[in-house]
Amino acid sequence: MARVSPSLQSIGEFLQARLSKRIAYWVFVSIVVIEVVILVPSVLRRERELLNYLRSLSTAQALGRLDAATLANLQDEMLVEYLQGIQTSHVILGGAIYDLDGTRVGRFGEPPQLTLAESQRGNGRYYRRQNRYDAPWDMPPLRDRYVLVVRHDAGWVQQEFFAFIGRITGLVVIISVFVTGATLVVLRRLVIKPIMLLRQDLLTAGRAIGDDRDPQALAFESLLYARADELGDVIAAFEQMFGQITAAVAIRKQSETRFRTLVEQAADAFFVINAAGQIVDVNQNACDSLGYSRDELLDLSVVDIQTTYSQADFEALWQQLQPGAPQTREGWHQRKDGTGFPVEVRLGLLETQGDRYGLALVRDIRDRKVSEAAQARLAEIGELAAMIVHEVRNPLTTVLLGLNSFRSLPLPERAQARLELALEEAERLQKLLNEILLYSRDPTLELEPVEINGLIQDLAKSLAHNQASLLGQLTVMTMVAPVVVMGDRDKLKQVFINLIANAQEACPPEDAITWTVHPPETGQVTISVHNSGAPIPPTVLPKLTQPFFTTKSTGSGLGLAITKRIIDAHQGQLAIASAAHLGTTVTVRLPVVERPAPDNQRPPN
Repeated sequence: MARVSPSLQSIGEFLQARLSKRIAYWVFVSIVVIEVVILVPSVLRRERELLNYLRSLSTAQALGRLDAATLANLQDEMLVEYLQGIQTSHVILGGAIYDLDGTRVGRFGEPPQLTLAESQRGNGRYYRRQNRYDAPWDMPPLRDRYVLVVRHDAGWVQQEFFAFIGRITGLVVIISVFVTGATLVVLRRLVIKPIMLLRQDLLTAGRAIGDDRDPQALAFESLLYARADELGDVIAAFEQMFGQITAAVAIRKQSETRFRTLVEQAADAFFVINAAGQIVDVNQNACDSLGYSRDELLDLSVVDIQTTYSQADFEALWQQLQPGAPQTREGWHQRKDGTGFPVEVRLGLLETQGDRYGLALVRDIRDRKVSEAAQARLAEIGELAAMIVHEVRNPLTTVLLGLNSFRSLPLPERAQARLELALEEAERLQKLLNEILLYSRDPTLELEPVEINGLIQDLAKSLAHNQASLLGQLTVMTMVAPVVVMGDRDKLKQVFINLIANAQEACPPEDAITWTVHPPETGQVTISVHNSGAPIPPTVLPKLTQPFFTTKSTGSGLGLAITKRIIDAHQGQLAIASAAHLGTTVTVRLPVVERPAPDNQRPPN
């Protein structure tokens, strides 16, 4: 089969283009109309010329047949009879003679329809359907006496007229075809071909975007026609638009890839479901947690894995969902092997392109359930410990009263020593019971604005007053500007008294203890207590705030544990750092309610 050359194929496509057909039609019609408007007067003028020629020819032939002197002497009937001789011509069919008063004297042959009155208003009348032409003759022998109106056979005039129209029509068609063709040739180069190429480039761009092809590999042919005109502007706008679309698609793909990566690496399972409960999409964690492949999960519905829900339960839940108002429910997910685990599901509604989907974030809460059970168990143990402490503390108080009463009795030295030992151990036991009771209960705070600088200064004076040895050992550094926290004043005093007491026990009397209020940062104020005593081993540091852990021979192990609970109740943090060359620093951070003035510190007390 012969191949069509690209140029012929291009011309064929051009001629088949709807725009080309419309342009060709309207250009052709416009030219024809213009030429018709221009040539109609010429056609009518040609018709008049032919009729005038017919009258002149017939008049000349008649004068050649008639004698002028005879015509000048004949009257009325004799004149009519004489004029019948001019019918020998195949052009003259008949006539009528009128006197100057308008009275018809007579007629001969085929009578004309044109009257004398009508002839005086014009040169003649042409009857096209009858191929007849009636016109008055101007014959010198009859002038000033009669008017002769002659009927002519205008058949050859009609033939010649239509032949003239045919020639004019052919010329109009030839000119119209030529001008239309020339116009299309120019428009094909300037307009039609660039538009057809632009249309093809638009289709190519759409397919490339849909097929996710590399836009850099595309070559748009319409760009060759990007001239400095309106069409060139459209082509340039297309190139710019395609660049913007591809850039936006690339950004969206990056976002989608980034989001998909985050979803796939998320610690929680993601499910996308439709209104029927069918699973539409999942992440890898969902597959791993349930033991299914992705394709297997996409064949399941919510009720296949959420065994505590029926289809009716799901449909009722779906009706409750609203965009921007996710719901959280607990359930039980069943694995492929039949085992299950408790989950917490946060289900939200998404609307996209008229469709509604549910996005479910599923978290395995086995560890949380175990922790909740442990916490409940600890709460029960705490209540039991409080009850035991209460039951033991009352008789212990009675025992202490009895032992103290023995001090007034004269006892031997040995008995007195045993009594002092018994009192000391009973008081230690009472202190331990009080600490256990304090630790077993959640701290109840009586919050009020507390200015930290004033609290520490007053507390330092009170401690130094009660312990003379502390007066030269303790150095206090506070802020000039006030630092206010919302706290329980008595419990904060308990915290700092415990930290100062621990610092005293950790270092010799001659070593300094520094108590500093640091400038607030990020909404928190930092209070540190530093001593230069022996460092705490790194393995021991994490255990210092655990209940009943102590490095002291007489300690209960509840001091720092109670301190941490009080600080936690204030939404603060407790930290302990220790090193051989730096000593030990205990840091307390508390949220402030007012931003302090410039950071200046008061001189040491």
